[in-house]
Amino acid sequence: MKLTRKTRPALLAGLVVTVALVLSACGGSTNASGGGGAGDTLRLAFGADMQVPDPDIFYEIEGNAVTTSVYEGLVRYKPDSKEIEPALASAYTVSPDGMTYTFTIRPGVTFHDGTPLDAAAAKASFQRRRDVNSAPAYMLTDVQAMTTPDPMTFVVALDKPVSAFLDYLAAPYGPKMVSPTLVRANAGSDFAQSYLKDHDAGTGPFTISEFVNGQRYVLSRYDGYWGGPAAFRQVVISIIPDTSTQRLQLEGGQLDMIQHGFTTDDINAFRANPAFTVTDYPAVFKSFLFLDQNKGVFANQALRLAVRQALDRADLVKTVYGDRAAPSTQVYPSAQQVGGGSTGAPVDPSVLKRLVEGMGNKKVDLAYVNDDSTNQRMAELVQTKLAAAGMQVTTRPMPMAQAFDLPNQPVAARPDMLLATLNPDAVHPDTYARIFMSTKGSLNWLQGSVPAADAAMDAGLVSNDPATVARSYAQAGDAIAASGLWLDLADVKETIIARKGITGLVHQLPTLNTVRLGDLKTR
Repeated sequence: MKLTRKTRPALLAGLVVTVALVLSACGGSTNASGGGGAGDTLRLAFGADMQVPDPDIFYEIEGNAVTTSVYEGLVRYKPDSKEIEPALASAYTVSPDGMTYTFTIRPGVTFHDGTPLDAAAAKASFQRRRDVNSAPAYMLTDVQAMTTPDPMTFVVALDKPVSAFLDYLAAPYGPKMVSPTLVRANAGSDFAQSYLKDHDAGTGPFTISEFVNGQRYVLSRYDGYWGGPAAFRQVVISIIPDTSTQRLQLEGGQLDMIQHGFTTDDINAFRANPAFTVTDYPAVFKSFLFLDQNKGVFANQALRLAVRQALDRADLVKTVYGDRAAPSTQVYPSAQQVGGGSTGAPVDPSVLKRLVEGMGNKKVDLAYVNDDSTNQRMAELVQTKLAAAGMQVTTRPMPMAQAFDLPNQPVAARPDMLLATLNPDAVHPDTYARIFMSTKGSLNWLQGSVPAADAAMDAGLVSNDPATVARSYAQAGDAIAASGLWLDLADVKETIIARKGITGLVHQLPTLNTVRLGDLKTR
């Protein structure tokens, strides 16, 4: 069955968050609900329910800590790097034509049901992703054949080179190893999707022992883990929508970790608190503006580019993020390390002011995705900057689900500008530029179109020559930057706030909330 690239579901709402992992002093009893001292139970909070933990369906940020602690892929990104290293494959090779990938399965790995991982299990795991055919299945679209020449060798053949293929496999949303024994036993009529809504079939350092939507999720240590048992016996995740309540529970000792929702002022308060350590990590995470070329004032390319010149990104970043972000200088996230797409022209508001003076219609509808308080603050500052040039800007919040539905709405119903903070599926530039900025991109919310960028992305994706890949995405970035349809503002970091005594924080790109819980230690 030939798969097609899927549109990301609206449940991806957790994708646009600034993540803070907060670990507070542990104390009291050692049961999962009532306390748990250090080395026993780690207590976390989510602001909303995650999507089902099935790795072939899950496609958001809220819950990444669960799926990446329970399931693993054949390869993964090295900490804070775009380099790829073996994981459940102990080694791998790529054929000179870039179309055949051979993986040596790591010996001694078992699934949580005790059955061994081998090449047949790897093949079955890839096949299940194709059979389920949910959003992340696009990563296996170009797989032509899968073979197992011996019990520990898994070979994947593509129908054409795909420069992003290894990045797909290394991504948090990439294909994970799923026990074929459990899938067969619970297959039903949906490839065990019903079973994996509240169970797991992974190989990771934790297994799911409780999954109750609206209440809590409990992960229990898998003592047979190939990398050695985790330091914490349990991880208990409560669903607490209100971030003020989360902070009170953190400060009161009822929580050890909090994810996202903290303002810059909150984070700075933790920096000053000797009971915590605060570390900023790189992330493939960017704040930017979509501009609508299909109607209104931004049908004018010169005006779009003048808006970029009018925005002092250094000032915006300092006010909104402090040292948690850097002013953007190109359309790609800085952690992707892609050339091309430079947007570092000197700030000059006078260009915009001159253009606006001659306009009859000066009205601008600026919407911002409202799942992150920083987006509102950034939108207000952009409003002020544009108003100073004579534009009549109104701002309004927009829920993530509504943003996802914008391509289905009449052009007249869409905002003129949309502010969002987003990250791609993987570190490879195609998973950023294609998703957000190609003509058919699944998150191209205002339906901008730059045919030259589309052609360059297509050339880069099917090339097996690193120089051609780099040149193609640089060309795509240049065309995107010249269009003025997506104005980059900030490269946002991931901030980890940990109770002193917590060590072993291993952080991976590209998505937020990917600290490996199985690597955490405590003194």
